[in-house]
Amino acid sequence: MPPGNDRRGTPETADRRGRRGRRDVLKLLGATGVAGLAGCSGNGSSSDAQNGQRSIEGSYVSASSVDAQSLNWLTIADATSGSFVTATLDGIWAIKPNREIFPLWGDYSTDDGRVYEIELRDNLQWGAGYGRMTAEDWVYMIENVFQAQPNWSGYPNANDWFRTNPESGEREPIPVEQTGELTFEIRLFEVDPSLPFKPILWRQQCIPKGILEKYVESQDSEGLQQDEELNTLAYTGNLGPYTYDTWERSARYTVSRNDDYYLRDVDDVPERFGEAPYFEQQTTRVISEESTRLGALESGEVHSAGIPPDKANRFENLPNVTVNVTPQPYLRLIVYNMRANGWEPFRSKAVRRALAFAVNKETVVQNVLRGYADVAQTMQPKWSEWYDDSEVTEFGVGDRYGPETARSRLESALSGTEYAYDGERLVDDDGEQVTLSIYYDSGQPTESTIAEFIAQEFGENAGIDVQPEAVSSSTFQSNYVQTSAPEGTDPEWTAGVFNGGPRDVATSAESWDMSINLQFNTYPFTPASSKGFFEERGGINFYGYYPEANISELYERASATTDEERRRELFGEAFGLINEEQPFGFLAMPSSVTGYAEDVRGYDEEFNTGWDSQTWYFA
Repeated sequence: MPPGNDRRGTPETADRRGRRGRRDVLKLLGATGVAGLAGCSGNGSSSDAQNGQRSIEGSYVSASSVDAQSLNWLTIADATSGSFVTATLDGIWAIKPNREIFPLWGDYSTDDGRVYEIELRDNLQWGAGYGRMTAEDWVYMIENVFQAQPNWSGYPNANDWFRTNPESGEREPIPVEQTGELTFEIRLFEVDPSLPFKPILWRQQCIPKGILEKYVESQDSEGLQQDEELNTLAYTGNLGPYTYDTWERSARYTVSRNDDYYLRDVDDVPERFGEAPYFEQQTTRVISEESTRLGALESGEVHSAGIPPDKANRFENLPNVTVNVTPQPYLRLIVYNMRANGWEPFRSKAVRRALAFAVNKETVVQNVLRGYADVAQTMQPKWSEWYDDSEVTEFGVGDRYGPETARSRLESALSGTEYAYDGERLVDDDGEQVTLSIYYDSGQPTESTIAEFIAQEFGENAGIDVQPEAVSSSTFQSNYVQTSAPEGTDPEWTAGVFNGGPRDVATSAESWDMSINLQFNTYPFTPASSKGFFEERGGINFYGYYPEANISELYERASATTDEERRRELFGEAFGLINEEQPFGFLAMPSSVTGYAEDVRGYDEEFNTGWDSQTWYFA
């Protein structure tokens, strides 16, 4: 599936105010965006000059290797589930590749980068009889779900709606206030000119108060998760380009064109949105087997599918398929389990740094990913404006790779523990070689190759026996990513379903040591959005990482800085600290390689090309 504003006063007044606020913020950011680094345009331009060629026809079929976990977006954190929901719910606004805000359900204004007024359109209608979307829905959701303490709903991004008091160390909810039927304010504690670009608002979705209030008072998380209207998207009304039809688990997900789509009734959007969307239906077919998935693309059974790097050359020579290569924000990395059911030495920074010498990253990039990637060293791509080479130490390349350096450093890091070298093998105090697991997605042969290569490298360069284990995406998320304290235990804190408490208390259902199943978002638009990956109580910290340095505090200082150069320096320092601590085994920043049927139009070869996928069409 392609990656999926009524204002108070006169339209002219509101539009002037909204645009003024965005321009001020962009000036404070001083950002040029990342799209310019992506290369030239692809076969389908999004320009309005092509609007005359668009017609409403056909069913767009895409192929996915994995199924969604849920359609209840409050409890999901995977991209596939998110794309299923986004087809029916636009969100508050999108971001264009040139880093410009594109209003969807609403717009914002700010005079100082600290107080933001959000204004909703007046033609937004919930489904299932819940009436008009209003600011009350938003404020109720933010205060009673996102900012609920404890996080009873399990919402994984709840931390985004708090700040840590620098004096007391206590978490404080960001104040929100309804200021009109269609307006509400977010009052930050410090200036943050990048707020509109963060996931806290970028494509942020909403749920009617009428649904949530059934569960809020009793903090009924089970009821919320099982709510039929949430799980069938019955409440989506006119709020997205498509409406939910069917979901056959592990087979297909189908949505149909929304005849009441709100964007067709506004006059402040480009002409091509006037009849959007242009497909009668969209279907995502779940095809776990790679050869079958690619065969469907080649034969024309599907209109788009991701292409593994080692197969890209084959598809570039097909007349009926266009191969589109774009930068993307997801980082390929080794996640170390530092919780009680993982290998305890991973908790040591020195051990993680030593292991960074064991894997040849250039081999991963060139031989496995066939050059459709860059070597990764920290939580930001090298093409990002926030990346500072002077703060980053290279690992896994050149003379900072190999058995001698890896083993000598690992031996030193493990001094005084039960582990030592017996010849070339790392053994425990019983003389048994250390054996670790590494999990990968059973539907991704490229991941299998990477896992096998890591196992080989750890064996040859660190003396560790690594056993690759294949697991489906859904099983990995439910049995290895979700963490909780044992039944009857009352943990000191919980940050949701992916971080159920302190690492010595909350664990996943199954033990594991390493995984490459998930790729983490580096957020090149707003790098501070990855803060939760590096916080003990971060909502996505399923791996139990406790940083030695206060990385999140550096992120917060960078976000609150209006001076462009100083902000770059602070982010550079933060990524330097991440590089120093090596919380993950950074491997590569792959490009997105997608094959499209030759009659599909609308996409470009630029970062975030799917921002306007409502207007894609068949030529």
